[in-house]
Formats: sequence, C-alpha cells, structure tokens
Amino acid sequence: MYAYPVAVVAAWLPDVDNPRSTLGNGLSRRKNPIANAVTRPISWMLRTASFTLVRVVGHRTLTHSLLGMAIFLLPAWLLLGSFPDLILALAAGCVSHVVADSLNTPGVPLLWPLRWRFRLLPGGMRSGGIAEFFVAATIFILTAWAIYEVYPAIGRLLAQS
Repeated sequence: MYAYPVAVVAAWLPDVDNPRSTLGNGLSRRKNPIANAVTRPISWMLRTASFTLVRVVGHRTLTHSLLGMAIFLLPAWLLLGSFPDLILALAAGCVSHVVADSLNTPGVPLLWPLRWRFRLLPGGMRSGGIAEFFVAATIFILTAWAIYEVYPAIGRLLAQS
C-alpha cells in the first residue's frame, strides 16, 4: 500500500520543468517550524531545478521524454534497487503523467531532443476541457476498482463503516 502515494507524487515529477506546477513552485510554507525547516531546502531545490529546466530546455521537453524518464529512474533504481515496489511506483507515476499529456493537443516529445511529438489521439484534446475531466474520472474509477480487486480487505473495511 505504501507504493500508491509514491506513484501519485511521481506523477507530478514530469512537470517539475514548469515553475507554475505543484513541484516547480516549491512546497508551500508550513505553520510548524520543524516541518518548515525540512521543506524549505527541498522547496528551494525544486524551484531551482524548475527554473533551470524551463530556461535551458523548456516545458514538456526533457522531462516528458524517454530520455528524461531514464535520467530520473536510473539513479532511483541504483539507490532504491532493493525496493522494487518503489521503483515500479515511481515509473508508473512518471509514465502515467506522460501518457496523460500525450492525450492533449500538444502531445509529448517522447524522442526528445527530436522535435516529433507523440499523441495518443489524432489532434488531441484540450487540456482542462470536459473530455479531459471524463477521461480522468474514468481512470480514477478504474484505478479504485483495481485496488479493490487486489486488496479485498479494503471492501470489507468499507462495508463495516
């Protein structure tokens, strides 16, 4: 079960090249001074990485490519190789983000630095539109169902509530 939150956070990673994204904007300040002391250095690193990436390669380039995923996942595998569930969760999160972005009109540059953009739908769909909402809702429902099937105890726990 610990791998699911890791996959959710990893799904934000490809947008670290956008200073307006959740990670690119850094972590928000905390009211707790101890939590703030922990998050400030991480926030500074995220903002620095975001600013550097957007200035050097732009948004939806390196971080949305196979090369970018390899650059991220190889060190993660070397550091966390004894935790295959975490590696799989990191990969699933990153890949799910890139697949979702490949549904949008601009597509993704899977073979960056080549300029060719990959789209799963001809022409793509507008980001933030009703079609994107229905795709996201469908994926959420299917994911919840899959987790329920893999962990039947969750269903029993919810039935007792």
